[in-house]
Amino acid sequence: MENVKIEELYKQFSEKIIFENANATFESGKISFLMAPNGFGKTTLIKLLSGLQKEDSGRIKNLHIHQDSFTLYDDLSLYGNLSGYKNIEIFTKFKYSKEEIDAVAIRYLPSSRLKKKISLIIWELLTPKLSMMDEITNGLDYQALADLKKVLSEAKTDKIILLTGHDFSFYEDIIDNLYVLSDYKIIQEMKWKDYGVKGTYEKYFAPRN
Repeated sequence: MENVKIEELYKQFSEKIIFENANATFESGKISFLMAPNGFGKTTLIKLLSGLQKEDSGRIKNLHIHQDSFTLYDDLSLYGNLSGYKNIEIFTKFKYSKEEIDAVAIRYLPSSRLKKKISLIIWELLTPKLSMMDEITNGLDYQALADLKKVLSEAKTDKIILLTGHDFSFYEDIIDNLYVLSDYKIIQEMKWKDYGVKGTYEKYFAPRN
């Protein structure tokens, strides 16, 4: 499976530069984690990779765009006038039986964050080659988080999974590569396991006296 590559990326909104000469490779068979405070470009990068936004210059090589990929945002838009089951059927293009949907749904439902759970059910059924998930842990209870951690670890074989979020303890045990968005660049932190996820964040973003 082809890796996703970013080469000399430049992106700007009005007067604010988000990325400048940024480079990165997200590998197949790995769970990659994007780290930065809010407003540093994590969601923008996911939108660039998914084709929802266009780079100003540079190149994004993503052969899975618009086909075998799935992007899950913290507040994914579903069809509000339809049931959760109907949403699952539509987003999975009616490819799965009720029994197959129920087998996955039992891991996530019931929940107060129904939209998030429905989105996860759709993702798990589709098994896309490229998965991008923004703040995936928000609103999930203990058991759902434990199940999700196991499913993500198993799902990465021959696939690319890109995660963002601030629940560092959740990501600590499952991520393979960590990328820091800092100074308009995408920096692969090779020694993140020495610091831990939280320690890496503090290394780059802790206030300095």
